[in-house]
Amino acid sequence: MSAFDKVIGYETIKNELLQICDMVHNKECYEALGAKLPQGILLYGDPGLGKTLIAKCFIEESGLKSYVVRRNKGNDDFISNITETFQKAKENAAPCIVFLDDMDKFANEDSDHRDAEEYVAVQSGIDEVKNCDVFVLATANEMRKLPESLVRSGRFDRKIEVKCPTDKDANKIIEHYLSDKKVSEAVNMEDLSKMISYSSCAELETILNEAAISAAYKRKTDIEMEDLVKSVLRMIYDSPDNYTKTSSEDIKKTALHEAGHLVVSEVLCPGSVGLASLRSTGRDSTGGFIHRCKELSRRPYYVLVSLAGKAAVELYYCDTVASGCRSDINRACNYIRDGISENATLGFGMIDVSTRSFPETSENMNSRSEAVTHAELERYMRIAKDILLKNREFLERVTAALIEKETLLYSDIRALTEGTTITEVAV
Repeated sequence: MSAFDKVIGYETIKNELLQICDMVHNKECYEALGAKLPQGILLYGDPGLGKTLIAKCFIEESGLKSYVVRRNKGNDDFISNITETFQKAKENAAPCIVFLDDMDKFANEDSDHRDAEEYVAVQSGIDEVKNCDVFVLATANEMRKLPESLVRSGRFDRKIEVKCPTDKDANKIIEHYLSDKKVSEAVNMEDLSKMISYSSCAELETILNEAAISAAYKRKTDIEMEDLVKSVLRMIYDSPDNYTKTSSEDIKKTALHEAGHLVVSEVLCPGSVGLASLRSTGRDSTGGFIHRCKELSRRPYYVLVSLAGKAAVELYYCDTVASGCRSDINRACNYIRDGISENATLGFGMIDVSTRSFPETSENMNSRSEAVTHAELERYMRIAKDILLKNREFLERVTAALIEKETLLYSDIRALTEGTTITEVAV
């Protein structure tokens, strides 16, 4: 049995680390071919993804003694601790591992100021133990906070990104966290996995535990789907359990807005929406949201989905300019600007040629970019309305379902799509 069996999923990462452990255990096989142990491993990625667990499993699998360094002292004391740890590892315990956990928290630096004494101490320590059978392992959330000289090859030869679990891995993690809980047979596991896709391992564990707490408080014998949905809404979207309902007319407009996002997303990328709700996101805000469980394949699709909520409301309320769309419009503008200024979607004439040496974007360039962005917004808005008009029955069915149920799960959305003729629109 491998220590990595404690880690669910992440097979590619585990295989890479198992290779390093094999080098530790069977050094002569590698030395015969002139292969040397890599100079350190850095696991990086968002918080809550299991980097520290993976690192601990690596230490256990390697069978080597380890020295752990975490930020738990003041500046001078901590710097001394870093230096002393590397010295101990070199003198007393080689071969061994020095584990630098949350290395980006060793100093309060940003991407423009990365020369803190703590990182200088780490860098010196790594150089001091080179060729001394001391292996350096580190984790970090934000690579941008770390000096390039520290994370370069020769100090950390392997830099492994830890990402949110894939659908397959997420399902295994959900099953693992539910294994010690009593769950109703009526719970739809596909609905559950789709509504919490792209969540970290820590988030998944918390969501499922909160659902169990809610069910127990109501003295239920099983965790039901409503407990899980309620937990997702509260933990991921900060949607209060009790919120003030608006007028029926405002609810209809909100339902139309979210239905617009959902319909355009499903037309362009079937099966892409895992959850849709009229519940507010945030304690003080109004309006609903959709959660995509599948990434869209093209940048124009993101623009169209962003504008679809505004388009849907203005199609049905032609004398009204839809409100509450500021974030959607800003998002669409950013997608358009990125396309024209970075990827030359409208030719090289719109490429932003400013650099670090020449940082200023010309006034003429700004004016042209602004004009083109406005024109593209209008063009995409027309396309979004065309998609909605050609799929009017689908839009109206989704709107009615949202008004009736408030929250639609993946299975609800699939039932709506299967019962409606979807008309594709070329983009």
